[in-house]
Amino acid sequence: MGKIMSSSFEAKYIPEPELVFGSKGEEKDPRIGLKRYGPYFYSDEEKPLESVRVGIIGNRSGIDMIKKIIETIKEPISSPKTNKWLYPDYPGMKMDTPFKCSIKTSKNWEIVLTDDFDLKKIESTLDVNQRIAEGVNLYVEKIKELKGDDEPDVILCVLPKLIEEYCGISEKTRGAKKVRMTPLEQEIAELKEKKQGFLTDFGFEIATKKIPDKSYDFRNSLKGKVMELGIPTQIIRSTTCEHFLKYGEMKKHTKQDPSSMAWNFSTAIYYKANGKPWRLAKLRMDTCYVGVSFFVDKLHPKQEIQISMAQVFTHNGEGLVLRGTEVEVNEHTKQAHLKKDQAKSLLKNAIEKYISRSKRNPSRVVIHKKSAFSPEEQEGFNEAIYEFGNISKDFVTIKSEPSGINFLRMGAYPVLRGTMISVDDDSVLLYSSGFSPRIRTYAGHRIPNPLSITHIGESSKEEIAEEILGLTKLNWNTTSFSTFLPITLSFADGVGKILSELPKEKFVQDHYRFFM
Repeated sequence: MGKIMSSSFEAKYIPEPELVFGSKGEEKDPRIGLKRYGPYFYSDEEKPLESVRVGIIGNRSGIDMIKKIIETIKEPISSPKTNKWLYPDYPGMKMDTPFKCSIKTSKNWEIVLTDDFDLKKIESTLDVNQRIAEGVNLYVEKIKELKGDDEPDVILCVLPKLIEEYCGISEKTRGAKKVRMTPLEQEIAELKEKKQGFLTDFGFEIATKKIPDKSYDFRNSLKGKVMELGIPTQIIRSTTCEHFLKYGEMKKHTKQDPSSMAWNFSTAIYYKANGKPWRLAKLRMDTCYVGVSFFVDKLHPKQEIQISMAQVFTHNGEGLVLRGTEVEVNEHTKQAHLKKDQAKSLLKNAIEKYISRSKRNPSRVVIHKKSAFSPEEQEGFNEAIYEFGNISKDFVTIKSEPSGINFLRMGAYPVLRGTMISVDDDSVLLYSSGFSPRIRTYAGHRIPNPLSITHIGESSKEEIAEEILGLTKLNWNTTSFSTFLPITLSFADGVGKILSELPKEKFVQDHYRFFM
């Protein structure tokens, strides 16, 4: 590590972590690594994934579009961008490309939704939550039809524009289109708002302006409900398909060019089919990494209650999800903290899950949290670790909120990604975003903020920072160079929202690919 001293701070540069790909080839960038070496595998393990069997559900136009996209991404796609380090050309996905994997479709794995029958009811339902429920149930029933001895590895759910407009897809696009009422329906709705009673319902449904206490999200609800079926899904909007196929006409309205979309799409379905695109080169084989977080359970009657959750990662980057117990939120700090017995139980279960997957006991446990570790949490975690023998431990708080401290350097670009500034003996600021020499640029649009890291444990600050930087490169839902937060915490909100859509007893899948 390079070292720079100032009168107030000690700054060090942590080199960019290497990733491992096929034939043990190493490279810092996911896309360059896949182009050079193909997806990760060891020669002494079972051979790598050679095909992804893809099922498709959508209306006729949606299915036709996604099949055109699949045929297109089998071949190389040039990137229109000038920085080929940041936007390398896509190599194609079939057996004679670096992916060494083909995409297979079949009429047997294809279900067509009819606009006049399957989708008409959604369009005419006034209540948006009911619309979402009907749309989700429609896809769930169709996915059930694809279950069987000859089922696909991944199911592509292509959403017609009608579902995009009338259901919304996620919380960011929840402003779903309203069903247009006739003048008579509008008049009756206004009278109902004024508490006017009626002796008849007039033969039609009237929606009031009351906002439901608990609103639902199409994407999260679908992911949650199909989890018990055991087939990962990829949700794709019809508008996204149009942007890909008509990029020349619509590039002003889309964030991704076809090459970038092909990179992300092919890698995502490869991972969801249980392939391993890449792993970190120097992640310790004996360490169990655990991200602890909390989410609001939409099905719980008390909204001041949150549910604890652990995300467990093995040395090869395999991610596992563990649902915990109910936790009360402190009314003053607005933060959730585990009681001693809850902390002990959650971590004990997490370590057991790690052992069952990695086939070895860990000699070290690292816990990441977004909030400080309370005394009870520390005590409970310590007791859980003690049950597994002489294991070293590190409790790490990672806060992403702006700390009020920013560092600048001369020139046009911000500080280097990997810059670590020591604040005191236990705390550092780590730039997980910034200028990356490997891609010759800074991919962000604003001055980057550092992560604020506080550490209690036996490892050095440098080792903790190195691991966090490495864990920002394990997002297989995208081929971006890195993410802001480590994988232990970056998907906590997304995973929690999916868990919140289903009862505890319905949580039957623990692998990360079912949540992405």
